[in-house]
Amino acid sequence: MKKPTRNQRLAAIHLGKKELGLDDDTYRDLLEQVTGKRSAKDLNDDELVAVLKRYEELGFTKPEFGTKPKVKASKEALIGKIEALLADAGLHWNYATGIAKKMFKKEALEFCSENELYRIVAALEYRKKRAQHEGRISPQTS
Repeated sequence: MKKPTRNQRLAAIHLGKKELGLDDDTYRDLLEQVTGKRSAKDLNDDELVAVLKRYEELGFTKPEFGTKPKVKASKEALIGKIEALLADAGLHWNYATGIAKKMFKKEALEFCSENELYRIVAALEYRKKRAQHEGRISPQTS
């Protein structure tokens, strides 16, 4: 199994916060207790793992996010943005693949052009804004 990315670990921490029912103060207190820092964005990889281990002690199980597609260098930034948006929303790579199938009739993200990947980013951004508007996620995450 492939090592999770930083964005996937950050997303897992935010999913854990929600699943464990931690309010913002309790969440930040837990981060500070485990790492000495009060914001997940300031954590290094070892600290992210430590927080996830603490979550596991509290009953949270880490989600699986799938594997990042291998693309040529010119598409890497767009794939990274898609990865960040998926991780932030707690979605699997299959969600983005589903968008590619529905919008462009492509079976995998690797087959999408740069323009198509850009449009997938836009679709994920739209989904994020809609979720924020509906109150499903907070507009600012850390």
